[in-house]
Amino acid sequence: MVEARDGERLRVVFAPTPPSTASGGGSVWGQPEVLFRPAKGSWDWAAAGKLFIPVENLEAEPVTIVLRIDGSPGQELSGKVAIAPHDAGDLAIWIGAPSPRAMGMIAGPAAAATGTMPVIATEGAVDPSHITSVRLGIARPSTAQHMILGSLHTEPPGEAEKNAYDGIVDGFGQFRHGSWPEKISSVEMLRARGAEEARNLTGLLAHAPKRDRYGGIDTAGGFRGSGYFRTERRDGRWWLVTPDGNPFFSIGMDVVQPGGATYVEDREFMFRDLPARDGELAAHWSERDDRRGLGAQRGRGFDHGHAFDFYRANLERKFGADWQAHWREETLARLEAWGFNTIGDWSEAELCAIHHLPYTVPLSPEGEFAKVSSGIDWWGPMPDVFDPDFAAAVDRMADHAGARFRSDPYLIGYFVDNELAWGSGSSTDPHQRYSIAVGVLAAGPQSPAKSGLHRRALRALSRAATPRRGLGDPARHLG
Repeated sequence: MVEARDGERLRVVFAPTPPSTASGGGSVWGQPEVLFRPAKGSWDWAAAGKLFIPVENLEAEPVTIVLRIDGSPGQELSGKVAIAPHDAGDLAIWIGAPSPRAMGMIAGPAAAATGTMPVIATEGAVDPSHITSVRLGIARPSTAQHMILGSLHTEPPGEAEKNAYDGIVDGFGQFRHGSWPEKISSVEMLRARGAEEARNLTGLLAHAPKRDRYGGIDTAGGFRGSGYFRTERRDGRWWLVTPDGNPFFSIGMDVVQPGGATYVEDREFMFRDLPARDGELAAHWSERDDRRGLGAQRGRGFDHGHAFDFYRANLERKFGADWQAHWREETLARLEAWGFNTIGDWSEAELCAIHHLPYTVPLSPEGEFAKVSSGIDWWGPMPDVFDPDFAAAVDRMADHAGARFRSDPYLIGYFVDNELAWGSGSSTDPHQRYSIAVGVLAAGPQSPAKSGLHRRALRALSRAATPRRGLGDPARHLG
C-alpha cells in the first residue's frame, strides 16, 4: 500500500501476510509487492541494461527484498537482497549479466560501488529490450514493513561489470576484491590465526557445561541406561536418552568433512595464483564429474573436469603433511566449544569413528528399482514403493547398516534418503503442488506405482458400487 507520496518518492507499507494466504494469496508471488509498469507497451533497456531502484528501510530490523523483472511471456529474472535496519541505497541489477549458475556460482560477484545494494543471486533471464514490469516485494512478512521507494532509472553497465568474473578468486580460494577481518593474505597469517584459535578453543572448553561422555545432560542418570541411544516417552513428552541414561538434546551439524573441490577447467580466468598441478599441493588437484542430471544441477555450468580443493590445500598449508589428523582434532574441539554435541549426516567416517561425539548415518536403498518423477527431482526421483525390487533394496540397506553399526553406542540413528520432492509445496497450481501424483497417473502400464494405485482404486470402487447407485462395472470409470 502506498501510504504517502513526496514527488518521485513513495512511502510504502508491505502488509503482513495472513497464514491462510502464506502459500499463494495476494499476488502472483503470494506476497505483498509494488508493481511498476510502463505507461504503454514495454521498456527497452537494451542500451542501458542496468536498473537502479532507490530504497530506504524504515524498520529497526533487516528486510529481505525480492525483485522480479518480467519480459516476454515465460521470461523473468528474479533475485533477493537484504537491507540493513534504517539503511538506504540503490538496488542495482544488471539485467543482461551472465547467469550466476551458468558461471558455476550461486551468486555473481559484485563490483564495489558506494551506496548500491547489488542484486547478484539471480535466477532466470529476460530480454532487456522488452521489459513489461518490475515487481518489488517482501516474502510473507509477519509484521507490516515500511519502506521508501524512489523512481526507477537505468544506465549502461561499466567495464567493472563486464569483466566482473576476471580473477575474482585468490590463491587461498577467497574473493580477491573483498576485505574482511578474517581474510588471509599469507601462509604465515594462516598459521598464526590457527594458533590463536587453538588457544581460544582451550579457554572455551574449560568453561563448557558438564555433560556425560555422549554429550548428554549430566544428571547422574534419570533414565535407564541401555548401552545405546534410545527414546522414551515420559509424562507425555518424548526424550532422547544417551547410553548412560541421561537426557540428550541433539545439536548437530551436517557435512563435517575436509573437502569442497572447485571446478577450474575452462574458467581459469576466474582464478589467480592457482597452485601448479605438479607442485607441492598437487594432491589437491582432481578430475571430477557431477553431471548426474539432478534438479539441483539444472542450469549449472562448469560441473566437470579439473578441480582444485582450496580447503584441503589450506589445511596442508596450516598444519603440514599430517593435516588430516590435526583437522580432526581441531574440528572436534570446535564443535564442542561451539555447543554442538552431534556429528550430522554426510560427515567424515574417520571423524565419527574417533568416538568423541555421537553421530548419525545417512542411508539409501541399495540396488535397482523403479522410481517416480515429480518433475522437480532436486536430489533425484522418488523410489517407487510398489516395486518389489524396492523392498529388496531396503532389506539390503538395513542388513549392511546393521552389520556395520549395530554395536556402536555412539550411533544415534539413521536418515534414509534426503529431500525427495513430492511437488512444489508453494504452488497454488494443483498440477505442480501434487506433481508426483500427477506423474504417477500419467505413467505407462509398466509403472508399479500406477498399477498399484489402479488395483486399490478398483477395490475401492468395487466396495462403493451398488446397483442403486448405478455404477455398473467400476473398471470403466478408470479409463
